[in-house]
Order: sequence, then C-alpha cells, then structure tokens
Amino acid sequence: MGRKKSFDEQAVIKAAIAVFSEHGYTGTDVGLVCERADIGRSSFYNTFESLDALFLRALREYTASGIPLREELRTGTAPAPALIMHRLGGELAKQCEDDQRIGCLSANTAAELGREIDAVCTILDPDRQAWLETYRIVLERGQIEGHIRSELDAGVHAELIHSVLAGLRVAARVMPAENVQAQATAFTAGLCTPAGLTALHNHTAARTDLRSPGLPVSTESSPQ
Repeated sequence: MGRKKSFDEQAVIKAAIAVFSEHGYTGTDVGLVCERADIGRSSFYNTFESLDALFLRALREYTASGIPLREELRTGTAPAPALIMHRLGGELAKQCEDDQRIGCLSANTAAELGREIDAVCTILDPDRQAWLETYRIVLERGQIEGHIRSELDAGVHAELIHSVLAGLRVAARVMPAENVQAQATAFTAGLCTPAGLTALHNHTAARTDLRSPGLPVSTESSPQ
C-alpha cells in the first residue's frame, strides 16, 4: 500500500504557477518549486514525474482559470467600453499591486518560448482563440449598442485588445501604475463613439470600486 501524500497537490500547482511566472520556464528548477511549495524532491517526483510535466499541468490549470472570467465578460450587462476597460485596467491594477509585478503566466510563457514547444502551443493557442472570440463578442455588442465605433473591424480589434493587454503587462513591470492605467484608458477611449465615452465615464464614475452588477471581479491575476 502506497504512502499517503503529506501535502496538498493543488497548493504545489499554485506554487509552481508563481515560480514559473516569476522565473520563467528556463529559469525554474525543481529546487525552486520544492522550496516554494515546502515539499521534498522525492515527493515532487513521486507526484509529478518531471519539471516539464509540472509546467504543462500548471500552464493548463492557469489557462483554465480564465474560463469563468470570459463567461462574465460575454454575459456582462455593463456597456462594452466599461467591460473592456475593466478587463485591461483591472488586470493591470492587480499586477501593479504585487510588489514583484510578475504578471500573467500565459503572456510570460508566450514571450519567452514563442512557438518553440509544441505541447505549450497546444495549451496557449486554444486559450488565445477563446479570449479573441470573447473580445469580438463584446465589441460587436458594443457596436450594436452604439458605444463602439461601427467602422472598426471587431475581429482585428479583438486581437488588438489581446496584444495591448500583453504589452501593458510587460510595461507594468517597470512603469508607474498611473501611467499604465492612463494608456489602458486612452486605448479604450479610442474604441468608443461619443456615446460610448459617456457610457464609460458614467459607469466607472458611479462604480469606482468595480464591484457592481455587470462588471466581472477577480481576486487573482487571470490568464491573458
């Protein structure tokens, strides 16, 4: 009969996500993960087999955490500009509140590895497509409601939202938080009609804590 585990496997996954986010794929070794998770090497290998296996599992679970966030964006009742600003500004604010400003494991991994590892691409590609589809839905709804400029290509600008968030996550590692937020605001405003600007201003001014119906709220950094 095998020995019962003396640690919480999910806690190790959470620790691994933090370590990989901070040090990257190539900068992480088993010792760093074991130290952060407070487990021994034998326990690590008995459970996860290898560091690569743990990395893929951590990346898979991290991207899966974005599923409910996308659903909240798709079904949110706030004006589209407010939803987009909350997605950009909210995520960046949480990153800036972190002393290390590590950011998103998905974005960090894409920047570090590109398309170098097939197994990583099979995780990140569907996740990216799901985010693009969500942004497209929000933008098209905003165009129907008259808040997003009708001449914009929703598909192209969905990709742009994704790229802007990724870029601002990098900038947020070194730039003052207010500068990052100003850029997120300027980008979102550029998508808006005059009515959209008014809706964005009215919605955010009336709900400065971003915890009102129609705006998704998360307590942890979400995937790109």
